[in-house]
Amino acid sequence: MSKNQLVKELIEALGQDNVITDQEDLVCYSFDATPDVPNPLPDVVVTPTSTEEIAKVVTIALKYKTPIYPRGSGTNLCGGTVPLKGGIVLSLLKMNKILEIDAENLVAVVQPGVIIQDLNDAVAPYGLIYPPDPGTVTTATMGGSVSECAGGLRGLKYGVTKHYVMGLEIVLADGKVARFGGKTVKNVTAYDLVKLFTGSEGTLGIITEITVKLIPAPESRAAMLASFTSLEDAGNAIKGIISSKVIPATLEIMDQVTIRTVENFAKVGLPTDAKAILLIEVDGVPEVVAREAEAVERVIAENNGKL
Repeated sequence: MSKNQLVKELIEALGQDNVITDQEDLVCYSFDATPDVPNPLPDVVVTPTSTEEIAKVVTIALKYKTPIYPRGSGTNLCGGTVPLKGGIVLSLLKMNKILEIDAENLVAVVQPGVIIQDLNDAVAPYGLIYPPDPGTVTTATMGGSVSECAGGLRGLKYGVTKHYVMGLEIVLADGKVARFGGKTVKNVTAYDLVKLFTGSEGTLGIITEITVKLIPAPESRAAMLASFTSLEDAGNAIKGIISSKVIPATLEIMDQVTIRTVENFAKVGLPTDAKAILLIEVDGVPEVVAREAEAVERVIAENNGKL
């Protein structure tokens, strides 16, 4: 492969402003949030602004037999955007438009660079939410979360990303553009290729457009933090909450090591002497929230927990 020729063709296809080659800038694209992985430099970084430009990049990469690493915000924890064999890091952050909010049909269409929180802010005036919450909603992109099939804090009640992706536009490995799925809920004919690409971590194609399902925002919420003097009591409390037929929107456990690590970093007032804590949130209509919160409080008390 001639790196100089590769870069020249990418500049011709995308323009100089969308091709990054400076050494200090390449370093910024050599790692993601994954700890303890090598950080080799990419040969070049591209920042396309359209599906057509991405198709050009893929065609050029195919010509030079060069690997491509699609990248969102780089918040993933699997090393998926680390350019282990050099090649092209393809940043999708410039493709950040919300293309459509169809509130009547509870659907949104977005580009992959849209930040998850920005989508939720945009649909909030309609009384809607996009539930998947990978814990980095203020920085994580829609494309990255679909590629990773992100779960997150609300996964217990609302499921994970694959439960909300209805349609995708993909640039395939040969540079061709394909569409799968769409707004139709009963889209059950033939292979479910939307599910195949969701969670494929950029190995099957590059996501350029996403159609997602929205749901009505809950009317009310109640959040609780319970501390325990033993990890076993905390585990039994989780079991008791679920067996009480309460499905919290959030139910997270932290052991003492994690509590102290988080508190040392964030200084949010966590009880560092506790052996374990549970972070719990229930949501829904006010009457149901009150009833479920009462049931959670009862289970916590029965398992020696303290609110």
